Amino acid sequence: MMHIFLFISVLAAYFVKAITGFGNTLVMGSLFAFIMPNALITPIDLVLGMPTNIYIAWRERKNISLKVVIPLALMLLIGIIPGTFILKMGGEGLLKSIFGVVVAGIGIEMLIRNTKKSEVKKSNPALLIMIGLSSGVLAGLYGIGALLVAYIGRITPNKNQFRANICCVFLVENIFRFILYGYTGLLNKQILSLVLILSPAVILGMMMGIKVDKYVSEVTMRKAIIVLLIISGIVLFLKNILIN
Repeated sequence: MMHIFLFISVLAAYFVKAITGFGNTLVMGSLFAFIMPNALITPIDLVLGMPTNIYIAWRERKNISLKVVIPLALMLLIGIIPGTFILKMGGEGLLKSIFGVVVAGIGIEMLIRNTKKSEVKKSNPALLIMIGLSSGVLAGLYGIGALLVAYIGRITPNKNQFRANICCVFLVENIFRFILYGYTGLLNKQILSLVLILSPAVILGMMMGIKVDKYVSEVTMRKAIIVLLIISGIVLFLKNILIN
């Protein structure tokens, strides 16, 4: 029964990933948290998600902007190191809750602002550094890229450019985190065996999502991003303040 639950959770997570370019960690992590610790969830999500980021980045390669990807990726990598060691030590509850409030707040701000396609914001260096470093800590701890999602959503005009840049940044982060997790012992035989079992769910979820994506408009895509950000923040907060 446990493997069936995990399989369905992964299928749903990567159905969302295929459409939005992110959200797999939110869906999978929230459901997996009922039956396993974060120290297992994050590495599993990393290994499952890396091939999908390669695929989406390649598929949308014409829409990748190095001006967006390179500075965000650099800041992200710097933040991943402390985040990974906090995950290793297990002292992440309060930090996760604080980030939950921030992420939900960003989603609500996007909802209130209701940005149109023509109102794309310019990249702000100070904001980029803050978001990049914070996202790195979050990625090291939980593989969460919600702050990056919000930022890239503000500076890209359409869903293809959004998916291309977010998945390209995620891919750089994935490779670095894969090496770091291996070094710190967070990747082990238990993780890899579960990845093998759950890989078919990733493929099936991606195939379903790609077919549905043809019918998803820019407006629907933006609403989905906002909803996922708000839910992500609320889940992070509730799990660590009200439950723990």
